[in-house]
Amino acid sequence: MPVVDLDPGLVAAGPAAVGAALADRIGEPLLVRFPADGLAGADERLLRPWLRTAPVATLGVGEAPRAYRDALDCWVGDAATAGRLGDGFDRAPLAALTAALLVRSAPTGVWPGLVAESTAYSMLQGGPEFAAWRASRTATPADAPTLDADDAPRVRVRVEHGHTVVTLTRPARHNAVDVRLRDELDAALGTLAEARGPVILRGEGPSWCSGGDLDEFATFPDPARAHLVRLTRSLAGRVHALERRLVVAVHGACLGAGIELAAFAARVVAADDVRIGLPELGLGLVPGAGGTVSIPRRAGRSTLLRLLWAGDPIDAHRARRWGLVDEVVPPARLVERSHELAAEL
Repeated sequence: MPVVDLDPGLVAAGPAAVGAALADRIGEPLLVRFPADGLAGADERLLRPWLRTAPVATLGVGEAPRAYRDALDCWVGDAATAGRLGDGFDRAPLAALTAALLVRSAPTGVWPGLVAESTAYSMLQGGPEFAAWRASRTATPADAPTLDADDAPRVRVRVEHGHTVVTLTRPARHNAVDVRLRDELDAALGTLAEARGPVILRGEGPSWCSGGDLDEFATFPDPARAHLVRLTRSLAGRVHALERRLVVAVHGACLGAGIELAAFAARVVAADDVRIGLPELGLGLVPGAGGTVSIPRRAGRSTLLRLLWAGDPIDAHRARRWGLVDEVVPPARLVERSHELAAEL
């Protein structure tokens, strides 16, 4: 298992001792767990610089000493949670470590961050963990029946109560983002970039957005070209451009791209039935819809890694405590509250 638990005395001895203990495993994708009592006895002038450049993911366990609250990649309060994150990390350690290193020293600015994220994502598309996921899936025949009406639009734009409302209209697939939905949403948000006034983004049917359409995940031409397409049709860039006047209303499944895009908005209001998660490690990937930029900006990098490594969705109230959403309302109030927030913007 690619998880190393350090003894408190070893941690207190300093980075040379920690480095020596890990020497035989450097080059492996590791998650190194640091006990809080060991950190409390360490010389921060020596250990903090080592933590910034260590080629391993770092997880603090216990009550975080002030000097190290922002130094480790992620913090949890108890051993049980640390164990769950370790199990999650073990599902795809290459991707899990890539995410930690990506957000540890994030580029300045949203666009450089999106470029870095897409580069890492494309690298992992050529890696063994994504290849194993592809091999585990049964290919969908080209003539297989689909839940979608081929000529139905994936996105609708209307003015309601004086606000522009952009609605994802692929309810049978929980508004999973396929190429058509991506392109239609890109076009819709592009036309609003030069407009004025608040914008509300929401989803039709049982969910706001269940993430990327898995039936299309294995259909990219090659990682290098996929990188360019991802940046050319960057929904994250479009949403960020509307950030200060955007309200996103989330409900039901809010997975992968669903939370990654929403996290850019000035206000995110959630129905209390929402389930928020980052399932990308199950595919051997990092978030690829802007999440390594939007979620740390909104809720911190530790929140991103905890959500990603754990893999399991969280409920609306935990999402509110973690800063992923701004408020929680009953489903019947979601539309009305989104308009109230838009009016405040």
